[in-house]
Amino acid sequence: MSEQLYQQVITLMPKLRRFAYGLCGSTDGADDLIQEACSRLLGCAAEVEGYLDRWLYRTIRNVHIDQVRHALVKERYQDEIAGRSPAAVDGSEHVESLVTLDQVRELIAELPEDQRVTLMLVGVEGHSYREAAEILGLPIGTVTSRIARARARLVDAISYNPARQQGVAGGRDGTGER
Repeated sequence: MSEQLYQQVITLMPKLRRFAYGLCGSTDGADDLIQEACSRLLGCAAEVEGYLDRWLYRTIRNVHIDQVRHALVKERYQDEIAGRSPAAVDGSEHVESLVTLDQVRELIAELPEDQRVTLMLVGVEGHSYREAAEILGLPIGTVTSRIARARARLVDAISYNPARQQGVAGGRDGTGER
């Protein structure tokens, strides 16, 4: 790896850590994601000249997706061996009037993966919609709609919702539809 490329990675490190932390929710997990991305970078450093940041963000995201899939398969396999079915997950959660930073992090962690990644790039890292679209390799309209859906879910979760009090999960109208 060239000295220039090494310096670029060092400069990007705080942003990469925030992004990785936003994906996995732990500093250890974030460090593992970054380490894996950097080890992959060593194998193809010459190929990423000019778009290093996009390559690293995409690689971190892909490594995270691989880890989540691996964990789901492992969990499903363990459930089958134990002879039990996976427990049903109740996605509704009452959010009190005073929302703390930890509660917001939890709500972001509950967003679907595609929305969370897009929200992290735009809302946390400060990339424009166009830059996020380039990083993720998506049309800008897809990025725009993912951000809008993520924000709507967060607002819905933070807002008082009587239907949620009564155990009705799902959309804003209480029908379960979005």
